Amino acid sequence: MASKSIADKLAESIDHAAAAAADAELARLRSELAAVKGRYKAALAQVDAERERANAFAGLTDLGAIKQKPKPQKRRGGGATVILCLSDWHIEERVDAETVNGLNAFDLDVADRRIAELCERFATLLEHERQLVPISRVVIWLGGDLISGHIHDDTAEMAQLAPLEATRLAGKYARGIIDMVAGMAAEVLVVTNSGNHGRTTDKLRVGTELDHSFQQHLYLTMAAAEKCKNVQWQVGRGYLNVVDLGGFSVRFHHGHAIRYGGGVGGITIPANKAIAAWDKISPADLTVFGHYHQFSWLRAGRYVSNGSLIGHSAFATRIKATYEPPCQAMVVVDHGRRECVKAYPVFCDRDLRPA
Repeated sequence: MASKSIADKLAESIDHAAAAAADAELARLRSELAAVKGRYKAALAQVDAERERANAFAGLTDLGAIKQKPKPQKRRGGGATVILCLSDWHIEERVDAETVNGLNAFDLDVADRRIAELCERFATLLEHERQLVPISRVVIWLGGDLISGHIHDDTAEMAQLAPLEATRLAGKYARGIIDMVAGMAAEVLVVTNSGNHGRTTDKLRVGTELDHSFQQHLYLTMAAAEKCKNVQWQVGRGYLNVVDLGGFSVRFHHGHAIRYGGGVGGITIPANKAIAAWDKISPADLTVFGHYHQFSWLRAGRYVSNGSLIGHSAFATRIKATYEPPCQAMVVVDHGRRECVKAYPVFCDRDLRPA
């Protein structure tokens, strides 16, 4: 048999190379096809998942509503008592805006407007609370420092009225508020404390503190002249004035017996220490005080701290007090729960807000 020629061998070699290349291309195409099939399968699975999710959301639109029909509840335990806290007005003291970087300004005209706003907001809030619980009794706390007096040289210089005239003006405003509330509630109890301002002495007295207080004289005079049959007075005869509201006791005091020199934690720690000490002698369910011109409510510590009518002053800036807009406090005592369920500021700062 004749041997293959060089041409034949070359042709065979070319054929083998072409076959190998074809096999490699076929393998590559099969690999790509498998990858495409995998991606296609994953895409189909994702489409199915999205379709199921869309069907689930579409099914939510067919849900029927479970109708709710709230029924009026018969409340027990005497409903609730509302406490309106009035303290730290400093009604005759002037605050010049430039001394507090424009944060506040206060004079007799501003005081009049702020008291009017306070009454307006309290009336609205009282009606709001009556949508939730029956309220037949309102306690009005006259907590002291309604005037600044002349206890320091700077307070005398910033006073627009003499102490007695300022006391009479504060009494007129207090009388107006009492009469307003007497027309809104079946029972009104006026509870009083004298503050550290409005005194006739340079330094605070202890045993005779009230004997030198313009405000204490005002309270006793107003209580003796009370004409509204649904208004009763409990004028404080010592530093603490404790009121029993149907088994719920409230301890009122102005606040200047709490020693707070500033620092971390604010008034909370010294207030709780004072409350714990007083509770050892005579426990109370709630303690209400002012003096520090800062509203706060500590439910765990069972106290409410009232704000002020005068607002931020040069003295507040000097002692690095936190800025707070003028406000007084409103407290709701629920007798069914036997606890203070709400305490919030009643703002009277319309004159400071942009029109």
